[in-house]
Amino acid sequence: MFDLQVIGTQIVEELSSLIDKNVLVTDKNGFVIASTDPVRLNTFHEGASISMRDQKELHMTKEMCERLKGVRPGIVMPIIISQMPIGVIGVTGKPSEVEKYAKLVKRVVELFVTDFLSRQEKERGIRESEFFFFDLIMGNISKEILKDRAKLIQLNISIYQRIAIIQTHRKFEISDVEHFLRIQTIHPDTKIIRWGLERLVLLLPQVSKKQLCDGLQRLTNRIEKLTKRKTFVGIGKVTSFYELSDSFRQAETAVSVSIKQNRLVFEEDLKLELLYYSIPPEVQEEYISRTIAPLLTEKELLHSLEVWIQSTGSLKEVADELHIHKNTLTYRLAKVESVLKVNLHDSNDFAVIYTAIRLLRKK
Repeated sequence: MFDLQVIGTQIVEELSSLIDKNVLVTDKNGFVIASTDPVRLNTFHEGASISMRDQKELHMTKEMCERLKGVRPGIVMPIIISQMPIGVIGVTGKPSEVEKYAKLVKRVVELFVTDFLSRQEKERGIRESEFFFFDLIMGNISKEILKDRAKLIQLNISIYQRIAIIQTHRKFEISDVEHFLRIQTIHPDTKIIRWGLERLVLLLPQVSKKQLCDGLQRLTNRIEKLTKRKTFVGIGKVTSFYELSDSFRQAETAVSVSIKQNRLVFEEDLKLELLYYSIPPEVQEEYISRTIAPLLTEKELLHSLEVWIQSTGSLKEVADELHIHKNTLTYRLAKVESVLKVNLHDSNDFAVIYTAIRLLRKK
């Protein structure tokens, strides 16, 4: 049952900005829950009680004001939503003067309440989707229960095939999610779920890769415009609905790469990165310790080595890129070999050092 107390004050403020009259709202029992006149708060309005009981508009005449408790001249009208009276709105003043406002007041209040209920329903749907998705990804419940819950929230599980994660660096409200759902162009049935404090998870129907890329780019552009921060996107592989937890974990790997490479990343396109991001952090640290640790304090040598490793050009071209002489580069590479006890022209040693650099930078 809707509680008018939640938005009573908002209704009064809205009406007082439209008409130059005192306005009040009462609950179903006739007690004033909002008013432009603070003195009337929590008082009993007998006229409103009668209006509520009879479900009709009443003009509070001088005679009625003398006879009924807590009444002043004016008009009271029941607020009826979906054929159900939920409270009473009152406008103070001579009934003959106030009457011209009656239809406007009643219409504004009913629109206000209807809009509020609609937003509540949308928020409830988003929250239910979030709870459902959490259980789907965490594997907390059986397929049978998931299927039944999907029907309750009217989710067509047959159309959803992959997960995308947007790293946003900001916690969003439900109203933000509603906005993103309205403006996204990926697919009309795309679902957007808040995940943690700084992520949005997209539950995606089948669309082409190009359509997905274009839609994600447009959506992230709007998010970045709102947050003034860069977003990062990772997309998992296409899979069956009940295996979407796998696509979610793939999207987590992909968004980690996206943060490092500053681009939209499909997990299915990862190669060496797939290997690097699957290695436990403690193993990565141990590998770096055993290979290039002596260079971590030699920033100049380390940088020169990285540029040389990543370049496909000649020594002179690499030296030009570093703004040093070719002989200086040769000296630095020789020193790297001496410090690390490797031969950079040996394919095995090169592979070891290359892997260590990639693990260090995760690029």
